[in-house]
Amino acid sequence: MASDNNVNARACGLARLAEASLVAEARLTPKPGLVDCATTGAHTDMDLSTFMASARALGPLFAEYVAAGAELGPSDPAALADAVRRIGVRAEAAMFAATDGVNTHKGANFTFALVLGTVGALGVDMPADGISALDENGAQEVLDLVSRMGAGLLDHDVRALHERVSASEGSVELSHGEALLLARGMQGVRGEAAQGYPQLAQTLLPYLRSQRSDRHAPGSARIVLLRALVKLMAELEDTNVVHRGGPDALVSHRAFCRALDERDVSDDELIRTLAAYDRELIRTNVSPGGAADLLSLGIFFALLEGLFTLDDISY
Repeated sequence: MASDNNVNARACGLARLAEASLVAEARLTPKPGLVDCATTGAHTDMDLSTFMASARALGPLFAEYVAAGAELGPSDPAALADAVRRIGVRAEAAMFAATDGVNTHKGANFTFALVLGTVGALGVDMPADGISALDENGAQEVLDLVSRMGAGLLDHDVRALHERVSASEGSVELSHGEALLLARGMQGVRGEAAQGYPQLAQTLLPYLRSQRSDRHAPGSARIVLLRALVKLMAELEDTNVVHRGGPDALVSHRAFCRALDERDVSDDELIRTLAAYDRELIRTNVSPGGAADLLSLGIFFALLEGLFTLDDISY
């Protein structure tokens, strides 16, 4: 019983960190084209309260992902992926019930299903008393197992998609991601998972680690995360941007963010520039939702590595 209690406590603790990561991403302001504390971005069907309700609804299911991983262990990535996927169906239903059918965290739910299942399987514990739960090698171990799980899911989903399209003779209803996969080969969140989230490993986490010494300065977490978001948007092949604005919108979006990152502007100028760019993306109806989902995952890893505390992200 004590062992079961320990698993449950760990699952609930890690789920709280994941939920807090979603909340911190949603509250981060200003985020171009995205819902935040100031605007609803390029969205007319959701606001900050929608995201808060969604995060609360997903919290209990996040704990189930961890518990499933703890029960199955890391030896069979396919079985682990299947287990979290089945939980994920219920999690998505809970999200839609909480948001009256609005898709707030579908991509993030998929991502956190894999990551939380993996940290459960690998026995990752909660950070405590200034001691991190993961080091860089541990984080890479998590991403390696996620990659093996994601590759199996991607292969399964691509084969199933082609079979569904063939059987329907072209009349099948496709999601935005499925349509982009067929039309342009863009694999979206599944492709990112199958590769072990390369922009997380190569761009986001190295930057957050480099800012470790300044993390407790007043308001610094907000600025660090805004700069991290710019770096992500400069590199990520964001299918959300392509869906709303087409491939040319992605090219111009990445170019703008790359130029902003290279300018290394002051904190005040960064905020002014992002607020102005938010108005531009609202005008063009573009929303870089893929970058937002990846940022929330980066916040979760940063909490596990001790780069941030919950107090740091309570801006």
